[in-house]
Amino acid sequence: MKRFAILISLYVGCLSSSFGQAPTIYTLDECRQMAVENNTKVKLAEGKAEEAREVSRQAFTKYFPTIEANWIGFQSNRGVLQYTLPNLGTYIPELGDCPLGTISLIKKGWTGSITALQPIFAGGQIVNGNRLAHVGEEAATLEMQGAIDDVLLTAEKYYWQISTLKAKKRTLTSVLSLIDTLEYQVNVAVEAGVKLPNELLKVKLRRNELRADMVDLDNGITLACNLLAQYIGHDGERIDVAEEDSRGELPLFPSDLYVEPSMALTTTPDYQLLNAQVKAASLRTRMAVGENLPTVGLGAGWFYDDLLSQRHNFGAVMLTVNVPITAWWGGSHKIKESRVAENNARMQMTDLSQMLEIEMQNTWDDLTAAYRKIEIAHESIGQSTENLRLNENYYQYGVSTITDLLDAQALYRQTLDQYSEAYGDYCVARAAYLKSTGRIANLSLR
Repeated sequence: MKRFAILISLYVGCLSSSFGQAPTIYTLDECRQMAVENNTKVKLAEGKAEEAREVSRQAFTKYFPTIEANWIGFQSNRGVLQYTLPNLGTYIPELGDCPLGTISLIKKGWTGSITALQPIFAGGQIVNGNRLAHVGEEAATLEMQGAIDDVLLTAEKYYWQISTLKAKKRTLTSVLSLIDTLEYQVNVAVEAGVKLPNELLKVKLRRNELRADMVDLDNGITLACNLLAQYIGHDGERIDVAEEDSRGELPLFPSDLYVEPSMALTTTPDYQLLNAQVKAASLRTRMAVGENLPTVGLGAGWFYDDLLSQRHNFGAVMLTVNVPITAWWGGSHKIKESRVAENNARMQMTDLSQMLEIEMQNTWDDLTAAYRKIEIAHESIGQSTENLRLNENYYQYGVSTITDLLDAQALYRQTLDQYSEAYGDYCVARAAYLKSTGRIANLSLR
């Protein structure tokens, strides 16, 4: 029992020290960098890019000669060559010449060879195969860049979600401080008989509501921090984000970020990936044509055999020509299929390019709308602050009720929260616009 109590004490002590440990604070740039380095989506994309590089290296080996070594040894129960010798001196009408005997040759032996064959012409399959492998490598790299952009945008969303919740917590803390001051003043007034106890009760009820909101905010911040920690590869670690006071001066209108969709289109990974798909479709068409063209190869070899107990070896050069005649029956349809697929890829590129330009314009509209909301929210803060000041004065002079003052405090808190949300939405909208124009990875634009 004593040992059990000691173990419980040690466990509680370790748990207390763990919970008492201060969280590690990360900036936005640090969160972005760690997300790219540790996120599974990016690692999978890197693995696919490495696979594509190996495919490209494998395709390059097709330029080199094909070298083969062969060895065949055998032992048969009877000679490979059987020859019957006739007996020319004896004749039987029913059987013809009577056989003298049977000669059996080559019951065992072995042969070997080493050959090298250099492809001279393969219908363009080797050249186009290497080009296709390079296009695949390029496409894998673009997919990896797209994965990085997605991870950067998601990291920004998590970061600003935490930042917004923490700004709301700061606002709530400030309002609770106002409530505490008001509660003290009302309590003094009630004790002096100037105010009714009902007013003090209303203040305490509002204070309890705010305390309950604080519990929800703390839980929301904890959950958001855990999600961000998992996303940046620090699962199980207590983390926090660097605080950023967004209630100072308004950010400048993001006019310097705007770029014409038609000009930004060619720089986006999505468009470049579509272009790579068209290239790949075109090369597959050439490959299909090449499969039905003659192939020519030049080779040399050394041959050796040991048959009839006689050993021979010799060298030779050779020219191989392979003409696929019947392959054209099905090959012509495969060529047509490849050309249709190529045409479909071009049409898809045109259609999706237009959609990408629409997305750029849409994300720009979202960004400008988010900025206008910041301006409105910032203006509302000034109005609610003045409204709170007036209601505090009115209450002190007995012109307004405690309900009016509490409502003014609630409106003040609401405008501050609206500004915090608007600022976070603006930052996310900015990141989304930079992603749609292929510039989210460019940290110099921040």
